[in-house]
Amino acid sequence: MFVRMFLSAFVAVFAFAASSAFAAGEIKYQRKPSTFDTLPAAKKGGTVYLSLGNNPKVMNPIISADANSGAVEGYLWATLFTEDDDTLQPLPYLAESYEISADKMTYTFKLNKNAKWSDGTPVTTADVQFTFDTMMNPKTDAAAIRTYWEGTSLAVVDTQTFKFTVKEPRFDTLRSLYLFSTIQKKQFEKDADFNKSPGILKPTGNGPFVFKAFDRDQQVVFERNKNWWGTELPHFKNRFNADQLVFRIIPDPNLEYERFLKGEISVTGFNAETFQMKIRGTDKAKVGTKAGEKTVWAAEVQNKAPRGYSYIGWNLRQPLFNSPKTRRALSHIVDYKQIVDKVFYGLSFQSTSPFGSLTYNADEGLRKPGTMITTDRKAAMALLKEDGWADTDKDNILDKMIDGKKVKFSFELKFNSNNPLRGKIAQIVKENFKASGIEVNVRSMEWNAFLDDIDNRKFDAYILGWTATPYPNPRQIWHSSSQADKGSNIVGYNNPKVDALIDAANKEFDLQKRAVTMKEINRLIYADQPYTFLVEPRSLLAGFNSSVKAPSGKWAWTYSVSAPDDSFQYVP
Repeated sequence: MFVRMFLSAFVAVFAFAASSAFAAGEIKYQRKPSTFDTLPAAKKGGTVYLSLGNNPKVMNPIISADANSGAVEGYLWATLFTEDDDTLQPLPYLAESYEISADKMTYTFKLNKNAKWSDGTPVTTADVQFTFDTMMNPKTDAAAIRTYWEGTSLAVVDTQTFKFTVKEPRFDTLRSLYLFSTIQKKQFEKDADFNKSPGILKPTGNGPFVFKAFDRDQQVVFERNKNWWGTELPHFKNRFNADQLVFRIIPDPNLEYERFLKGEISVTGFNAETFQMKIRGTDKAKVGTKAGEKTVWAAEVQNKAPRGYSYIGWNLRQPLFNSPKTRRALSHIVDYKQIVDKVFYGLSFQSTSPFGSLTYNADEGLRKPGTMITTDRKAAMALLKEDGWADTDKDNILDKMIDGKKVKFSFELKFNSNNPLRGKIAQIVKENFKASGIEVNVRSMEWNAFLDDIDNRKFDAYILGWTATPYPNPRQIWHSSSQADKGSNIVGYNNPKVDALIDAANKEFDLQKRAVTMKEINRLIYADQPYTFLVEPRSLLAGFNSSVKAPSGKWAWTYSVSAPDDSFQYVP
């Protein structure tokens, strides 16, 4: 599947920067030198082939919540500012400047007067206003992104200037504002239901590429906007050079790999099984270890970017899972070593934090012996017994009286069918739980149908993953208010202490002081186990066609991020 890694291999051909930064304290924006300014000139032309694990659910930056959708967005829309992938410094994009009031309550942006939509019409503050109003409309399926905009209002000054005003500034307010993507008012203003508008899959953008075609289950095609206004900006001068981007839709990772070997995919990411068993195993002679060595080559790439994580989500609204003691017991039953060794071939490690287990926002103490939740069936059975679970009818399945009725500990565990590693995890979990008197019925689902069940809370438990960001805002996933309107608090987690700490953390502008609060949030969430945190990858596993070149042999930027708006997104 295509993994969003901002590798400099992309830069020589087209590149796209959407990494993270927090520009702390500037009252008036001053541009700093960018790594991108010094990129060598690259030849324009050709086609770059990428891959998606499934059809993008939408192609719209407001209502996108899955990684397949997010993977295509940055090529079509400009954010107000972008960022340097090595330094994390903000760089002008759709807006040419910003000013921040002394109290950090008002943020004034001025649009680039040359910015245009792909149909040639100018981008104006009318588009900004329409985008903002649409995003904040509770009828719009944008609950995940609205989390970052609570208490924000917008006022238009003139056709190029507008102001965001916030009720209370947060540590990430500036970033949330300048990573704002604008949609075209003209395209959507007459649609009765934005969520069902034809435009969400046939977009008019303002980015470096233009939507050409979407052949469901086959491919998504973009063409370079040869009149793109962004080439006038120094950090875009030698980027976005391909004439065409083709995203091949390949749900089967084995087929995706075979097409990569044939040279039909330019840049891709691998799962651990493919990398270990094929790249380093059966196909070792076919795949080079450095650029130009063979037709295709692959590498384990390291940088400072935080990694996403895989997890089991428990539906806390259901009696089976509403007790932290029972959830801790379930987490003690899971065989993490078997998952790391047999599913991820040692290329991942057990996760203990939703913020990146090895980052400064995570409590490193949770990884110490005696604190870290490890496989311990004896401890699990003791916790289950304390919570009232027992096999009273001797059928090898635990049961418990709930609301006057005997309930068996039996549930359905869902995962998406295009991720075979999750299928293996599900089978391991099923066997682990069976040995402890818990019945698990495994169900594989098509990706978009799976997401619909997740969004509509139609599940007992599921296996999924979240992307990562260097500056996580836990409000999106962990605040109790984020359950509503198909928000990202999927499991229904509600801890008033965590809510209060999230509110406090988001008001703290000193990132080191904020990290202290984030560690406490980490400890409380880990104690409650609303998720069973499974694994995080130790690196990026990347594959390249040797026709893709990199300036000065540099293949990995210092930082990368998951999504253009820097919110968390589901990983397929």
